[in-house]
Amino acid sequence: MKVGDLVRYKEIINHATEETTDWRLGVLLSKEYNLCKILTMTGQIVQPWASQVQKAGKRDWDVTEFEKTNIG
Repeated sequence: MKVGDLVRYKEIINHATEETTDWRLGVLLSKEYNLCKILTMTGQIVQPWASQVQKAGKRDWDVTEFEKTNIG
């Protein structure tokens, strides 16, 4: 993964049970050691662990998901 790549990520809801959210899309801003900074589709910056981040592919980009964020 490089800076500027479209990535999918999960956020941890509960650390004790390791419960996570579904995959979400964002743009990779930086990757330092085990942390990644991601710009979400809603304009927020989140910082998940690198193990919870993957480079997004063609299957991940869905127009309906983009329209749900009310950006486009």
